[in-house]
Amino acid sequence: MTTTPKYLFERDEAEDERLRAQSGLLNAMTTELLDHIGLGPGWRVLDLGSGAGDVAYLAADRVGPTGSVSGIDRDPATAERAQADARRRGYANVEFRTGDAQTLEGIDGDFDAVVGRLIYMYVADPVEALRQAYARVRPGGLVCLQEADLTNTWAHPMTPLWQQAYDWLQETMRLAGVNPRMGYDLFATFRAAGLPDPEIGISWRLRGASELPEYTWADIVCGTLPLMEKFGVATREEVQPETLGERLKADLREHDGIMTIGPFPHAWTRKPF
Repeated sequence: MTTTPKYLFERDEAEDERLRAQSGLLNAMTTELLDHIGLGPGWRVLDLGSGAGDVAYLAADRVGPTGSVSGIDRDPATAERAQADARRRGYANVEFRTGDAQTLEGIDGDFDAVVGRLIYMYVADPVEALRQAYARVRPGGLVCLQEADLTNTWAHPMTPLWQQAYDWLQETMRLAGVNPRMGYDLFATFRAAGLPDPEIGISWRLRGASELPEYTWADIVCGTLPLMEKFGVATREEVQPETLGERLKADLREHDGIMTIGPFPHAWTRKPF
């Protein structure tokens, strides 16, 4: 029996805020991808593993009032919070509901596009999950996934502190059973699922020491701290989450270093008519 990978973060309001902050770094790259595939007015879109809803909102902005976006998340409380947030933001064309990206049980088909960002790294059987997603796309519709390589060098230089933070997260991901290089597995996953060969590409950004963003790799490491402690990877006293971000930034400033954002490989394909 295949074991479902464990989500690395707590499913609560703090995680919603972390996801929104993370989206401040990722949305430009996702926007470029959605525009590249031609997501447009009137489309009906399914967003897999919608979390706080940021990808769903990007899609909703493109499909407009004549289109619709259905976001699913397997955590009911997360979906409820996202729906309340959509109402506050005035997104009448977005609906969030409970749903499993692995099986898509209860999700009707005939979507113009199925999209997902950083989702299949947590899916037990990405090939079967992609088959299910593809089955819910109309002829001529699209499947578009954006994943990551979380094993790539996070910074240059990788000082001892950066290396320690990196090692903590790599070990936590290993023990949680997630695939930190799912982005590079997308092409093979599309082929194994029987889809037409996808167009593939990659996006990433670099930030120099003088322009480091507020959200950094430290926020990801600190977000996984409860799981790290559960697995015995590191303790709060070792991580010192209250200061980790500033200490990592100080290291890069001292060395005139850079921080990587990504890489984020993507793959998309169209269902034949």
